[in-house]
Amino acid sequence: MNEELSLEQLKSIEIRLLSDVNKICEKEGFRYSLGGGTLLGAVRHGGFIPWDDDIDIMMPRPDYDAFISYCLSHEEVPFKIKSWETDKTYVDLSAKIYDAQTVLIDDNTCDYEDKIGVFIDVFPIDGLANNYKRAKKVFNATTFKRELLVAAKWKKYFKSKTHAWYYEPFRFGMFLLSRFVNKQKLFDKIQEKYKKIDFDKVKFAAAVGGSYRKKEILEQSVFTNLNKLIFENEEFCAIAQYDTYLSSIYGDYMKLPPEEKRVSHHSFKAYYKERDDK
Repeated sequence: MNEELSLEQLKSIEIRLLSDVNKICEKEGFRYSLGGGTLLGAVRHGGFIPWDDDIDIMMPRPDYDAFISYCLSHEEVPFKIKSWETDKTYVDLSAKIYDAQTVLIDDNTCDYEDKIGVFIDVFPIDGLANNYKRAKKVFNATTFKRELLVAAKWKKYFKSKTHAWYYEPFRFGMFLLSRFVNKQKLFDKIQEKYKKIDFDKVKFAAAVGGSYRKKEILEQSVFTNLNKLIFENEEFCAIAQYDTYLSSIYGDYMKLPPEEKRVSHHSFKAYYKERDDK
């Protein structure tokens, strides 16, 4: 096994992947935005949050589906994709764009992460409804299934780095229950529900597979009015109403969290693959 990739090497690969995605989206007219902690990092730090090591982007559902289709039909695309479209056993509600020259090792999370490399996440933004009350109801309709699906991907139970201690009994209970579910059927039921909704014809939308639950529900226009922001000295697409989005998710997002909360969410280790010609 080669030497473990440093944090700076990891970030460099992720930036390259983001740049590759950006080039395709600009060329083909696909809408996308930096999302989650990546968008927060761009606004507050001009790049990665110092203690973070991942990149998330989000795409309206029509653009997400078109982007995945484009990448799978063009051999010259300089990265690999892990998604439901490429692997029917994959049960994440987001796709992973990854570097095939690297590999991840993770003792806690899903088996497929041992079969892909350094990645960035692409979250579809799904339409919900034309008023907030109905949108919340549509979103909540799959909440239990989504929580169960997350736990079903764990290889073993592990304590969260970011949730409070009192959340652990719930996580443990979901882990036990998840041992008895069919992950593929669970995933299909969730995805089928939201893919039926026409994103461009409803007023409210959300990244259904996101980590922030109901805080993700916002007016559809928040996700489609785009601008540019600097992230690690490069310019990428970002929602123009980032204040609305970041305030909903993080509250006072310009305030740094307590030091004990400044931790990476991931537990994997990354390596370059061994070369066959050695």
